[in-house]
Amino acid sequence: MTDRTGKRGARWAAALALVLAAACSAPSTVPDVPPVQDPRDVRGADPCALPDAAALAAAGVAAPGTASTGPEGPRCEWRGGTGRLLAVTVFTGDGGLGTLAANSEPTTTRVRLAGYPALETFTGEGEFCQYDVGVAADQVLLVALEGGEPTPAVRCSRCCPRCSPPCPADPRPADPHGAAGADPHGAPRGVRAAPR
Repeated sequence: MTDRTGKRGARWAAALALVLAAACSAPSTVPDVPPVQDPRDVRGADPCALPDAAALAAAGVAAPGTASTGPEGPRCEWRGGTGRLLAVTVFTGDGGLGTLAANSEPTTTRVRLAGYPALETFTGEGEFCQYDVGVAADQVLLVALEGGEPTPAVRCSRCCPRCSPPCPADPRPADPHGAAGADPHGAPRGVRAAPR
């Protein structure tokens, strides 16, 4: 009988060890996000130079923007009538879009904007919208619009197709085979391809 109890005790000890090992192992805190197919390097990009006049008008704000540094990185804000605020932030490092996804609001959904993985957040009646667009493994453009009428959700949809951030094509010299300033990879204006 002692032998049987000893085996049972050993099994329980082994099971407890497995449970404790599983409980003590670090869980994956960064959820999987789709990889960026055509990475862009936004380190050093001026967020005030990213949206053009048409994108600012679509967002219902006016130039010039006010540069600052937020907790996520370099930031630029534009204001419009009736309390409207557009903010563009360049977030680099610290896990990129995966970190933002892990810390996102319950109302956040995953979308693709111009082929890039993104997080889309709308609150309440649409008084706030934000798009976090992964442009490289550890680089994200954060674009937030709040306040005013019509609601930011409506304005975001007018800003760029599929509510993409207000970042038009790269201002490169005209391509003899394409449009002036066009980027065949759909990169935001002022954003260059990430080194491979």
